Order: sequence, then C-alpha cells, then structure tokens
Amino acid sequence: MKKLSLLQVIGIFAVLGFLLYGNTLTHDFALDDAIVITENDFTKRGFAGIWDQLTHDQFVGFYGEKKELVAGGRYRPLSMVMYNVQYALAGENPFLGHLINVLFYILNGILLFKILDRILPQFEGLLKGVSFPLLVSLLWFFHPIHTEVVANIKGLDEIMAFCLQLGTLWFVINYIESNKAKDLLLILLLFFLGLLSKESTITWLAVIPLVLHFFTNHSIKKALPIYGALLTAAIIWAAIRYQIVGGGIKSVADNIMNDPFLEASNSEKYATIMLTLGKYLQLLVFPHPLTYDYYPKHIPIVDWGNRMVLLSILAYLILAIVAIWGFFKKYLISFGILLFIVTLSIASNIVFVIGAFMNERFVYVSSLGFSLILGFGIYKLLENKKISKALIWSMLILIFGLYSVKTISRNKVWENNLTLATHDANISVNGAKSNVMAGGILTENAIKLTNPSEKQKMLKDGMVYLQRAINTYPEYIDALILMGNSQWELTKNINQTLPFYYRILAINPYHQNTIQNFYLIVEQSKNTDDKINAYKTLLRYNPNEMKAYLNLGRIYGREKNDLINAQLYLETALKIAPNNYHVLSNLGTMYGLSKNYSAAIDVLIKAIQLKPTIAKTHIDLGLSYYFIGQTELAKASFDKAVQLDNSINRSQFPV
Repeated sequence: MKKLSLLQVIGIFAVLGFLLYGNTLTHDFALDDAIVITENDFTKRGFAGIWDQLTHDQFVGFYGEKKELVAGGRYRPLSMVMYNVQYALAGENPFLGHLINVLFYILNGILLFKILDRILPQFEGLLKGVSFPLLVSLLWFFHPIHTEVVANIKGLDEIMAFCLQLGTLWFVINYIESNKAKDLLLILLLFFLGLLSKESTITWLAVIPLVLHFFTNHSIKKALPIYGALLTAAIIWAAIRYQIVGGGIKSVADNIMNDPFLEASNSEKYATIMLTLGKYLQLLVFPHPLTYDYYPKHIPIVDWGNRMVLLSILAYLILAIVAIWGFFKKYLISFGILLFIVTLSIASNIVFVIGAFMNERFVYVSSLGFSLILGFGIYKLLENKKISKALIWSMLILIFGLYSVKTISRNKVWENNLTLATHDANISVNGAKSNVMAGGILTENAIKLTNPSEKQKMLKDGMVYLQRAINTYPEYIDALILMGNSQWELTKNINQTLPFYYRILAINPYHQNTIQNFYLIVEQSKNTDDKINAYKTLLRYNPNEMKAYLNLGRIYGREKNDLINAQLYLETALKIAPNNYHVLSNLGTMYGLSKNYSAAIDVLIKAIQLKPTIAKTHIDLGLSYYFIGQTELAKASFDKAVQLDNSINRSQFPV
C-alpha cells in the first residue's frame, strides 16, 4: 500500500487526539497536580524555581523539606521544569497544562507510528490496504487506560518520557542502518533526558536490545556502541540522582497508604502482587471500570489460594511460555509479551515497593505490548477466507467505537477533584484514598456555604465518604481528622468531635495538625468542665504538651478560682518550657493572687526579659513590689507600663 506522508500522519493523530481528549482542555487541576504544580513552592516560582527543581527530590517543593515517603525517592527534574515553564506562562490557569498534555500525546502517537512503520512487517490479507503499524498505533492511541495520564496534568512525566524513549529508539535504528557517530550522541542525550523525565525509562536498557533482536539482523559487535551510549547515559543519571536523593530503595513508609503491603506477610505480599498483575491484563482487555484509587483496600490483601491469583498465575505462565517459545523465532507476539513485562516490571512492586498496589498510568507504555498482540491477532488469527472483510471492519469499528466512548466519558470524571473523588469513591467503595478525598472536599466546600440547610446536607454527604474510609482503614489519620472537623462544623459539640482526634493521638501523640485543631475547637467551647476534661485527656496521650498545662492553669485560676490547681498546672508547664513568656506571666499573676509576691516577682522579671514591651506584665510586677513594700520599684514598674501604653490611667495605681 502507499506510504502515508508525514503531513498525513500528523493530521490523523492531531484530529484523533483532540477528538479523544479535547474535552480535557476546560478541566481544572486534579489529584497529584497539587504536589507538582498548585502547592509546589518551587513550581510556583516559575523560571526562578527551575534550579531548585533540578537539585531536589520531587516532593521537596511540596512539603518544604525532604521526606522519606516512598522507596527510592522521586527525581524527575525535566518534567518538573516543564511545570515551572507552564506556571511562569499561565500561572494557576490549567488550560496550558492540559493543552500541552494533549499535544505531547499526539506527538507520542506520531512517533510511535513512525517507529513501528520502520520496524514492523507490512501484512497483507483480509485488511489489505490498511497499514499494520498504523493499526497498532491507533489501538494504542485509543485505549482508555491512558486517560489518567492525559487527563491529569501531572501525567506529563509519562508522556514526555515515552517521547524521549521513542526518540532514543529512532536514533538506535538510524545507527544500525548508517553507523554515524552523531546518532550515538543523540542516543545518549535522549536517553538521559528520558531518565530525567521519569525513572521508568531505565527499562529501555532491556527494551532496545529486544527491538534489535526481533526486528534487525545486526551483529552484537555492531550494537556495542549503542549499549555503551545507553549505559553511559544511565551512569551519569544515576550519579546525579544519587547526589540529589541518595541511594538505596529501602521501604520507608509507616502506614499502608504509602506502603500497601505493610501489614501483609511476605507470602501475602507476592500473592497480592500477582493479583494486581492479573488486574492489569483484565483492564487492557476490558478497560472497565477505571479508577484512580487502586490503594488499600480497593485491592485486598490475598493469599495464594485466591481464585483470581491462580488465574493470574495461569495467564502469566502461558504468556511466559509463548514469549520464550517465540523469542528465538523472532515472533511478533513474543516481542509484545516481553515489551509488556519489561516496561511494567519497575512498577510491579516485585523489584521494590512503589507506594501503591497499582495504577493505570503504570501501563501507559506497557499497553503497547497489548496493542501489538491485538493488532497481530486481527491480522493473523482472523485470517480465514470464510470470514468476510465486512465482519472484520465491523469488529474494528466496534473496538474503536467502544474505546472512544470510554475515553471521552472517563475524561469527564477528571474535570476536578470533586467529580473525580466522588465518582471513583463509588467504584472503589473500599478505597480509603478516594473516600477521604471525596469527604474532605465536600467538608471544605460545606464550610464556605452560608445557607444552613445546604451546609448541613453537604457535611453529612461528606461524612458518609469519611466513615467509609474509617471503616476500611480505622487507623487512617487523614480520615479521622477530617471526620473530627466535619463533626465540629455540624454540631459545634466538642464531645462529638474530640473522640476522632483522640483516636489519632493514640496512633501518634505528636500529630501536629490534630493538636492544632484540638486547641482551635476546645478554645471555642463555652463549657468550662468540657474544656478541663479535654485538656486532661490530651495530657493522657501526650504528657509533655505544655500548652495543655498552661490552659488548665488559666482555667483553674480565672474560671474556677482554684489557685491550688492553677499553680500545679502552671508550674508543670514551667518545667516543660522554662523560658515561655505566657507560662511565666500567667504564673506571676497566679502567685500574686496567692500573695506569694516574691515568687511572682521572680517569674515576672523573667517574663519581662523575654517580652519587655507588654504593659500588663509591668503592672503585675509593680503590684507585687508594692505589696512587699518596695514602693520605688513598684512606681518604676507602673511608670514603665504607662510609657508602653498611654491609654493606661496612671492615677489608678497606689503609688
């Protein structure tokens, strides 16, 4: 058949790209866009933040410090720099980010077709006149499992990496054909940039030799310079990465949301991995339902007796036999299987735990292996003279039609965090992550409402999702703190709110967000006894929480007129924080009320040394001096108070 021109190829993929993903252009930021864009300090500096992206782990700009959250860290500076450029040009307008994703996806399709057109056979037969490389490229391009990558701006790292992987392969083939040194330099450069886009590019150290084995007749000697260029790029990248994020891939997670296998035995871990590998096959064959939440416990921990695990083992055993059998005969189906397995390996959790059971984006490149096998099946397995051409065309129309409907409808779910979370939480009913996200967003939106009935309804809707998450994972701190916040907004009752915070403190007594929220809520309570009980309960979890002792001292002194307990709690606070102004000033007031003026003078002098410009402290000190007969010192303290605050009436003082 007549070869397609480059302009025709560009036209085909451009039109199809916008038909499939054009509805994402009006979408907001969603999900991990916060980590890499909207809440990343380095990204929000625009061009000025580029150097920080190049010299830090991916999470530092979001958290403000290096945090050991996932094994091996994350270093993807090239894709992060792209977000800086986007932010510099468009700020927090997501349109440019979505447009760039669609354009890069179109570029993926074009590059994929051009590569396949160079290496794949041109089959003839029942679909005579249809390019086999074009069919495979379109099967990959239309597949709905790519929606997470394209519809989420953060997915640019996957798309950029694939562009650079394909570009590397292009110049590998060039070198095999022409033996030009410039191609080696381009191989080194593009592969290095691919690694800087996403670490999964490292799997192409195996993919490229597979391509050369299956589709060329090169000698190993001729390919050695190619492997040298690839290894050089990998070594340079690894050295830079080591300097930035360190070495090793040890597990660093302390909860199942960062390491889903944390509570599983070794046997259960690998059985569950086998389950997820089978799930990938299912989603490639039948991509429904799709969700972003494959976290605990949407994916359950299972053992080797699970039926789906056994089915997955059987499926992969068959794939392995076919791959090995066809390797030496250079069968295309064998290449497709090996491409799928090799590119998925790094995200499989077998090499190291990646922080999630699975995600659709992890098979963005691997799905090409499936598309090759499906395309091959259409051409070869259905090559039967008894099957009409019309039937095959009908089958293709059905495949592409269903893919299109699923892709376009799935894109709509990614419109914003609320639509994504509430939709996927009803797919991943046992998924703690999506239910927390849905509940949290509804709670946040409810707080902004002024209509009481609308606010109450939205809060209750959000609490349904939060309760699901808690039922699924009772120790999920994010769910517990959000449920506590929601209860407070709904009831303004600390006795219904604080139990959720106490559950967190039982897990982590020093959880700062919980302690901060605890104080905000308790200090709004009008019931003195409730406040006393709350602070005492907090101290049972965290006996060194100075502010709780301080507040108890204030309450007993001011509201209960119980100077004995006031002194007890304030003196305990002083032991914990001997240089805290608020403790010293309150203790000075309490000593004064107890007529222990010498002790009052000692602590008030220390308080004034810490904060010399607060008039009240000088007044309290002056009164203590006065009551022990040191009138000159009392007069000096009163004069200082008036000097600091001229609204004070000097005549009210005794001297």
